[in-house]
Amino acid sequence: MDSNGRVHLIVGAAQTSATPGQRKAPRKSRSKGLRCKTGCITCRKRHKKCDEQNPRCGSCVLSDRVCVWPSPASQGIAESKPLTRPNPPIDQSIVSQRNAVPQQETPIHHELAFSDQDQDNLNSQINAISPANTVTSDQFLPDVASSRWLNLLAADAVHANKGFSRGASRATSPTATSRAALPETPRSRGVPLPSAIRKAVEDESARLNGIEARSWQLDQDIVLKDFEIPIFKNFVDHASLWLDISDPARFFSVYTARLAIRNIGLMKAILALSAQHLSRQNIAGDANMGLDRNLAIEYYYETLHYVQTALQFQSYARSEYILATAIVISTYEMLDESDSGWQRHLKGVFWIQRSQNVNGASGGIRQAIWWAWLRQDIWAAFRERRRCLSIWKPVKDYPELNSYELADQGTYLLSQAVNYCAEPGDLTGLALQRRIDAADELLARLDRWKSFLNTEFTPLPTPRAQPGLIVQPIWIHPPKFGVALQTYHFARILIMLHRPAMPGFKSYQKIQKTLSEAVAVICGIATELTDEGCQIVSAQCLYGAGLCVQELQQRNEIISLINLCEARTGWPMLTLRENLYKEWQKIDSDEDGVAGILP
Repeated sequence: MDSNGRVHLIVGAAQTSATPGQRKAPRKSRSKGLRCKTGCITCRKRHKKCDEQNPRCGSCVLSDRVCVWPSPASQGIAESKPLTRPNPPIDQSIVSQRNAVPQQETPIHHELAFSDQDQDNLNSQINAISPANTVTSDQFLPDVASSRWLNLLAADAVHANKGFSRGASRATSPTATSRAALPETPRSRGVPLPSAIRKAVEDESARLNGIEARSWQLDQDIVLKDFEIPIFKNFVDHASLWLDISDPARFFSVYTARLAIRNIGLMKAILALSAQHLSRQNIAGDANMGLDRNLAIEYYYETLHYVQTALQFQSYARSEYILATAIVISTYEMLDESDSGWQRHLKGVFWIQRSQNVNGASGGIRQAIWWAWLRQDIWAAFRERRRCLSIWKPVKDYPELNSYELADQGTYLLSQAVNYCAEPGDLTGLALQRRIDAADELLARLDRWKSFLNTEFTPLPTPRAQPGLIVQPIWIHPPKFGVALQTYHFARILIMLHRPAMPGFKSYQKIQKTLSEAVAVICGIATELTDEGCQIVSAQCLYGAGLCVQELQQRNEIISLINLCEARTGWPMLTLRENLYKEWQKIDSDEDGVAGILP
């Protein structure tokens, strides 16, 4: 045994058939030089020798695999250093790390272990991956997928944030860590949790009840500070509504909140999202709260610290906790309205979901996470003029679905409309006819979906329309089904705007009628849609409606409705309005009013 603890096999004379007068050359150990800790992750997973050639090693080139490299500074997640100053071990971080919040701003610099060369390698690997060619890729091993997602976030954090200041927050007393002050949920008020959710919580706890899981999973509830309790409660009561938009079980506000009180990473992600939401509502000026954006940023970085450490355990990389943490962080970045790389990070969330075979019919929290992710990816794909990342197709037909599942199918059809818009439009001959046929087939699918809607999707009575009113109110209850109808008409708008136009006045009239009807329904539903969880999707549909209007009065009305969405949900929509104004300028400056419609 050597100084490193390795045992070497010594072959003696009694173990060889050589004659006494002959000297046999010593046999080289099979293990010497074959095992290294500096090769690519792909070769290490396959137990292959790696020649360590960047950006793709010889083994990956020959086998046509994606060559995944760890950060040089960290040499893999299992041996990685913290993203910044060392943190306590995960299993000792039960109590919140803040005993008191400083009253003056203290600059905090985050030194993330990610270099420019890492970013170049990562970008080339990301661009080489598409939903169509990754069905059997090593990219979707759970630990590899999660590590690459984390590297995306860490790389952008390095380049976008040289440091930030943590502003003053309300000081807490030494007794502020009261365990009994968690926000009220159905169980804490004495009302039993739904049986499906209770069983899911118990099953997940039993599955993770192993030695490895105890290394990253707490065995008792996290103790929140007094000032953190309203932040957490804001997620349960408000922020989670956007994620639970079409989920009757409300997995994010009930189940995910319960997961978070036993997992530091998920709790930090939830606090980051909720703190950002509160800071955007001018609560920073409240002397009783003292929140600012720096608190949300700090929670965000602490989430990255936790995930980087926990990913050394495969049970974490395969758990519901990493799925929930990833989608909460993605929501944080989406609503941040800053250059956070959110659209690129969505691909990382997609990798994690694929690694666990998560889709729109997985059931439970996994299914809820997938639909929340798809809604985000639809908007990102529309803005980037690309196809949606998902390749999943529904299995059940419409007659087999309940009302909430039908509403989700409306979202899926919108993703198909976005995919249609991403295809090239300058076609001739047979290709042109195929594109027309594809548009007609999509419109037929949308109409078939609408034919299966029950009475819950029909409008309820509203006051008689006032003369001269630009928008006639349309009241749909439950409001989530109203959003489903908005997405239906948004999809029709996208298809009609990108379907090659047939010559003739009748064809023009048909297009205008379809677009006018879609604008009227989207705007009419928006006037009566007060549910907080529906506002973000409704504002996106209003953006689509705005692409079809040219009258100044109609445009002003759409901007007013977007402002209402902003007021109801608390999230700023300045970028949405600015982009819409730019599109109107392009349309007005174009002679035929067609070019420039796409964002």
